[in-house]
Amino acid sequence: MWASYNAGVVQEAVVNRRGSPRIEVFAQAEVRANDVQIMEVRNVSAGGVYLVGTPQEYPELVPGKDLGLVIFGSEDGVGDDPDFNIVCHARITRIDEGYPGKRPAGFGATIEPVDDDNRERLTNLLLRADNYRVGDPRR
Repeated sequence: MWASYNAGVVQEAVVNRRGSPRIEVFAQAEVRANDVQIMEVRNVSAGGVYLVGTPQEYPELVPGKDLGLVIFGSEDGVGDDPDFNIVCHARITRIDEGYPGKRPAGFGATIEPVDDDNRERLTNLLLRADNYRVGDPRR
């Protein structure tokens, strides 16, 4: 009786609040807020980026802060790629305290490429990363 009852229960779907899938990248960002600083990029999506750091290291990065951002880096084993330089307007949306062993402290920010060329570079980066999924024989 119990097993047949549970078999009919519909599991609740987990809702993903993120509008675009995010990808892990080997990248840094040139952040132009009060000063120009280089920060590690943990991941990027079509609409946002996660910058690694703490409020003590970057006190000017507070929610609502607008800044200029250049994402640059490389894919694993490819080396520096000028097509990976993506110039964006960014806005800090949240400060994340991190979680030891899982996620470093950092800042969530929305990004908007400055023009169509940079938008295309971001799209191409996301499309290329989709080809490098775990289990892909090319990795």
